[in-house]
Amino acid sequence: MSMVKSPSVEFRELIRDNVKANGMDELSSRLMATLYVSTKEISLEDLAKSTGYSLSSVSTSLKMVERFGFISKMRKPKSKKVYYYMEKDLMAMTMKILKRKYEKVILPTKEKLPKIIDNYKKSKSKTSKEELEIAKNYQKQVVASQGMMEKMIKMIDVLDRLKGK
Repeated sequence: MSMVKSPSVEFRELIRDNVKANGMDELSSRLMATLYVSTKEISLEDLAKSTGYSLSSVSTSLKMVERFGFISKMRKPKSKKVYYYMEKDLMAMTMKILKRKYEKVILPTKEKLPKIIDNYKKSKSKTSKEELEIAKNYQKQVVASQGMMEKMIKMIDVLDRLKGK
């Protein structure tokens, strides 16, 4: 006889599986699913209890996930506990990730890469010609990525305006 899962458990498992499909480990996926489904922020201690992992493991995993920009950490007034919250708006989350990648990767790479390519052209090293081709190809990919990101950012902006944000 199979047990019927609650919609909350099913939804949490769906989110966990989706996060795992994007390369996150089991604990990070569980934490993100728990935070996504939660209607309010959750303490570090409660996250450890709900996942069955140690405080240390949960804290380490949350630090990594926080660096990606998926979750926010906060403290409540008059409390020493650390709480976590996850944005529920996938478009806002996607926009945040796109803008960060655009500003922190694409723009600095476009600025630095031409000089690196020029230095490769001047180099007499045996591997320079091959690496030059790799660098040129990377530059083409960065330019293409920039174009795609700009289009996606514009599309998300249009959708947000239509939604009245």
